[in-house]
Amino acid sequence: MPRLSIIVVVYRMSRQALNTLYSLSARHQRNVAESDYEILVMENLSDDNLDPDTVNALGSNIRHFRREETAVSPVNAINEGFREARAPFIGLIIDGARMVTPRVVEYALAVSRMAPDAMVAVPAFNLGPYRHHEHLDGDYGEAQEIALLEAVNWQANGYRLFDIANLGEANPRGLFQPFMENNCYFTSRANFAAIGYADERFQYPGGGSLNLHMFRAIGMLPQCEPYCVMAGEGTFHQFHGGVTTAQVEGRQALLTAFREQLEGIWGGRFPALEREPFLIGAVTSHAQPLLHYSSVRGQKRFNRLHDNRCIFCQDDLGRERFVYQRDAADITKRDPR
Repeated sequence: MPRLSIIVVVYRMSRQALNTLYSLSARHQRNVAESDYEILVMENLSDDNLDPDTVNALGSNIRHFRREETAVSPVNAINEGFREARAPFIGLIIDGARMVTPRVVEYALAVSRMAPDAMVAVPAFNLGPYRHHEHLDGDYGEAQEIALLEAVNWQANGYRLFDIANLGEANPRGLFQPFMENNCYFTSRANFAAIGYADERFQYPGGGSLNLHMFRAIGMLPQCEPYCVMAGEGTFHQFHGGVTTAQVEGRQALLTAFREQLEGIWGGRFPALEREPFLIGAVTSHAQPLLHYSSVRGQKRFNRLHDNRCIFCQDDLGRERFVYQRDAADITKRDPR
């Protein structure tokens, strides 16, 4: 029985999904065996499907589900993935176009053994020099991306993806700032069950703000300890013309609808998850600039909040390990930003 299940949702992105699955496979992941984990590919069928034989050839621990789906949201696929998952610790990648670096599985497994109800987040990046919703302004698309990936020979060293990427919108200020969402995170099956798995109210294309909702809901659970960030690893979003990750007409109106639904469910402004992270994992030379950038940005935020008598990690209040617990009575304001 595997200790870790990873759910990957795929729709109309065969090239990108194949890269993602290779990056998750035991061919690419270091210090793990196929028997340690399983990969569940939940593919909603389209005019651009994965080839089952090619997927199966990547490893005996991959299960590929080809689904007839009429809904534009991935909610049903995600919840079917939860039903099929056999492990007590589960990773979720809602967007199957996200490649991962070579020790993500190793560290997820290590945390699952040390703290069964932890949540582990992997920082997010975009491939290429631009955010993908600005691709037309930068003349960036699949052809340029394919050339970049070939140039760095990423399959030989997945950490070279850092060299051709930029920080994603989920964590634009680095590792020591709150993450608004996360596109590859791991936690216990019990934690996913505690929030009701994927909320079926999120029926917008791509799930709308489902990812933001699930990430914060799990992070706020009393039993979710600790909150970990993989300091030297990353997920890398490939361009695929998605409804919110491409420069398309109507994108802003769609994002507004997503935000309004999220605020309706949470009863007002939706804040990023403010938890003090445990940083885990080695940091390669390719990822060291991220750590330096994160430290500089984090120090600026800490100084500003300290001067304004604001709590650095608001959502850790009341938790025993909160580093500022002794000062909580005196420092109680949330970051106004």
